[in-house]
Amino acid sequence: MEAAVEAILRAKYVVPLTGAGVSVESGIPPFRGPGGLWTRFGEPDMRGFERFKADP
Repeated sequence: MEAAVEAILRAKYVVPLTGAGVSVESGIPPFRGPGGLWTRFGEPDMRGFERFKADP
């Protein structure tokens, strides 16, 4: 742990890499799975940005 702390303190930039579902512990629902946003509201339209421009 000390080596990790020292490396972080010496670093110019720190980028945390986390896994899917890390926010679930905080009560934020996941996108998939039981209680997930996509489960409750359906998967988003895959037209992405074009869909957003039409209906922001």
